[in-house]
Amino acid sequence: MHTVTTTNTDEMTSAPDLPTDPESGETIPILRDQIDAIDTAIARLVAERVRLSRRIQTLRLNSGGTRVQLGRERIILERYRAALGSDGPVLGEAVLRVSRGVH
Repeated sequence: MHTVTTTNTDEMTSAPDLPTDPESGETIPILRDQIDAIDTAIARLVAERVRLSRRIQTLRLNSGGTRVQLGRERIILERYRAALGSDGPVLGEAVLRVSRGVH
């Protein structure tokens, strides 16, 4: 592994546990592995959300209610916006669509 030496501390911004030589190619696989782990966790959490959402839908329908509560969905989309900015509701809508069982 090559190291980069510099006297300007502003240029030394790499994470301490990752290689500092961008040409080594070692950093990208490490970061991709971390992204893959996050993607796996997201998929697992969405699947759990789907199970819970379908249970709620069944309970609501069995008690004479509607399958979807639009007011609740607006609150959820606003949470995604607050957490992720203007693109948040796009992700939130995708999660809601999967949770509704409507594709």
